[in-house]
Amino acid sequence: MSEPITASEARQILDVLKEVQGDMKSVKSDVQSLTVEVKVMQAELKGLRDDLNELRTQQRSTDGRLWVFVAGLVTLLGGSLLTGLARLLWVRQLI
Repeated sequence: MSEPITASEARQILDVLKEVQGDMKSVKSDVQSLTVEVKVMQAELKGLRDDLNELRTQQRSTDGRLWVFVAGLVTLLGGSLLTGLARLLWVRQLI
């Protein structure tokens, strides 16, 4: 059925098993290292998302102030134009 193995074959098998164990330890170490890297990258990504949200909030605020400025400027210019037009018409009536 099964043949007995020699001592040298047994040693070879044990050497291969030890090598595989060493490789497994190396792989586990690599996986742990990558896991740490992933966690660090996730933390950095969260920080970047928070910064982006802060910038969006600031941009909305800036946009709001800009629109108020534009509306005020248009109102001021429009009022000046209407005042000038009214004066012109009033002067023409006097002539």
